[in-house]
Amino acid sequence: MDLTERLAGRRVLVTGGGTGIGRATCVRLAEEGAAVAVTDVRPEEAAETVRLVEAAGGSATAYELDVTDESATQRVLAEASEMMGGLDGLFANAGITTGGRIQELTLDDWHRVIAVNLTGPFLSIKHALPYLIESGGGAIVATGSVSSVVNGLGGGAVSYKASKGGVLQIIRVVATEHADDGVRANCVCPGFVATKIVDHAIETADATTTPRSEHRPSSRVRPPISRAGDPSEIASVVAFLLSEDASFMTGSAVMADGGYTSI
Repeated sequence: MDLTERLAGRRVLVTGGGTGIGRATCVRLAEEGAAVAVTDVRPEEAAETVRLVEAAGGSATAYELDVTDESATQRVLAEASEMMGGLDGLFANAGITTGGRIQELTLDDWHRVIAVNLTGPFLSIKHALPYLIESGGGAIVATGSVSSVVNGLGGGAVSYKASKGGVLQIIRVVATEHADDGVRANCVCPGFVATKIVDHAIETADATTTPRSEHRPSSRVRPPISRAGDPSEIASVVAFLLSEDASFMTGSAVMADGGYTSI
């Protein structure tokens, strides 16, 4: 099949679509034929993603969304579904991180990361499910991490790692509870990817002269593909999981980590 037609007619909402993996995925989904609702807490970033999608010949609409706000999540999902004529897919991608060892982490920082990374996907999935079921089923993908399954990527960041472990469990529950509704749910688990959210975990001592793609993970573990991934490499996995090519996959943790978790 021509990949430009693989998602033809599909309607997908992406959270955290303004930068990084979210932005790359919005562009990839549109390139494969999907209509995309781009949501982000920073409306100017969402609007820029829409511009890039349209420049690539795709169709997208921007929405400002704080994924920790339940009423806003309900409203945006309703507006986007009405605009697109339904919903076939959700990419629950919005996320943040903070460093620090457990005894250094403030309760406010803990709550902030858990709210965005764990409560956010819960709310997005909860309120997307009725639209997916109404459309006859569909696919959900959430952004996990290698930290969903291992205590990797260096020390600290306990709130981030706890949240990503929780995201995988939400996906497994949804996959189990809603298979009979025709809904599939999977978790993409990136390793080091050259985005703002993991800049602190990538060696950037000579960032002015070293391409981001050549940065190596700041970790005692060196994966077989010993470089940072590109957001487009994760976007291609998400597009696959949202497509019918992944029709027999649900409840999976799909590692896109350069082999990090194989060590």
